[in-house]
Amino acid sequence: MTLESDAVAGATIELLEARLRRLTYLLTGATDWTGVPTAPEKPASLDETVSRKLARLERELEKLSRSVPAVRDVLQLHDQNPDLFQTTPPTEIPQGLTTQTLSSIVLSYATAFPETASRLTSLNDLPVPDAASSTALIELQPQLDRLACTQAEQAATISELRVRSARVLQRWYDVGLVGSGECWAEWEGRLEDVEREVRRGEVLRERREGEV
Repeated sequence: MTLESDAVAGATIELLEARLRRLTYLLTGATDWTGVPTAPEKPASLDETVSRKLARLERELEKLSRSVPAVRDVLQLHDQNPDLFQTTPPTEIPQGLTTQTLSSIVLSYATAFPETASRLTSLNDLPVPDAASSTALIELQPQLDRLACTQAEQAATISELRVRSARVLQRWYDVGLVGSGECWAEWEGRLEDVEREVRRGEVLRERREGEV
């Protein structure tokens, strides 16, 4: 009896560990070189825990359902008919389908079978590359890497030159165009002042000549 209990306890612990590893992989999506899921990092604060994040998501979903009628309808549909949102594994046959429906589904993919078979057959007809050619390509990899580095440096230089050209163009626009325009405007204003003084002097001279 004790051996059976120990075996059941051991199997239960193994199942729990497997579920824990699966949940860990779902949370992190990373594994080490042995395939063991990487443990998630410790949250920086209490607000970063999974329970708090789920609570925030629930509050946001509730707020969204109050403001968007479509979301509210989907949630009500899920509560009333949860079976509609359950996906059937690809290895299982969906329940509720008749034999005629299943046969029509299979026959709809009948044209893909010969095409797939011909593609698999064509793979056998492909020639195997020569080992010397593969070796030559592998030997070219360091040179290709150096060329890629050179290309990256040239791209960085071109980008810097574009920035400098844009600055020179902006400087020419500010000094050459805007500055020249301001200078011409100042000269024009000064000429207008001189013309007014000349006209005023001519008017005074004409008055004096008329008085004489």
